[in-house]
Amino acid sequence: MPIVSVIIPVRDGAQYVGEALQSILDQDLADIEIIVVDDGSCDDSAAIATSIGNRDGRVKVVANHGKGIVDALNMGISLARAPLAARMDCDDISLSDRLRLQVACFQADADLQLLGTAGLQVDRDGNPLGPIDVPAGNDQLRDALARYNPMLHPTVMFRTEAVRRAGGYRRAFTYAEDYDLWLRLSETGKLANMDARLVKLRSHPGQVSRMKQDQQKAAAALARQSALLRRNRTEPFDANSQPAQAIASFLASRAATGAGISSLERRDIELLLRTAGIPMAVTCKLLFLAAVGAPSFRTLALGPRLAWRRMIARPARIRPS
Repeated sequence: MPIVSVIIPVRDGAQYVGEALQSILDQDLADIEIIVVDDGSCDDSAAIATSIGNRDGRVKVVANHGKGIVDALNMGISLARAPLAARMDCDDISLSDRLRLQVACFQADADLQLLGTAGLQVDRDGNPLGPIDVPAGNDQLRDALARYNPMLHPTVMFRTEAVRRAGGYRRAFTYAEDYDLWLRLSETGKLANMDARLVKLRSHPGQVSRMKQDQQKAAAALARQSALLRRNRTEPFDANSQPAQAIASFLASRAATGAGISSLERRDIELLLRTAGIPMAVTCKLLFLAAVGAPSFRTLALGPRLAWRRMIARPARIRPS
């Protein structure tokens, strides 16, 4: 049985997937398996990965048929045979000692469930752009976790069974599915970051984090609010529903409570209200609750800000010639 299962989802990553896979095959920890989940690529990604797998039996390529990143990641987890699983994106590069150093941390700490690292940002051609630091101390990491995602997803390693027990990644949090999972894991075990920069993270225009910024921010806001809800009651939405549906259900439930929105909640509620299709009655009720709970200039300006964002997001109408 391998020590580590490396899960690499890919969709149309032919330009970089070969280099990404080679960086894992060149690790100084050899007892590994690599699970490449092809999520409906229209280019040669699957063929490149399969060719590499034909030369090295540690590489396994499976098809996800374009079902999306959450299903692709969960498929990889379901197929993982090792007690530890590592993540990497198909356009990134792991340094040769990454897996060995992370495994050593898990062997030294039985309570550790999730471990990330710092990173090195590179451009589309692999040229260095600068370091990416992460909070490394336990207190610093948990404080950051309550406010934003302090872990670099392509750098993490986790205990496979811990993630399976937690329910894996959830579709309602697509674009921040990792943040939601980290929050749930933090409720049952220990999380940590290494300050060593062990992964080169590629920056290029086609990245989801650049193309889906508003959806990613809304999904992160839902993850934070869901973590608060789980302390007292269950989440008022289906965690495997589509993101917009989950957000609408959450906002309707929050409005129905009638409780004032605090200054700490206000930013998350604003991010969630940017989602298209939220009923006007729910929006107005939440704006009122925000004004009652956090009466400030920023709160009073929330309505006009939302109206402006919705106006500029509305597709331009084609005028008849």
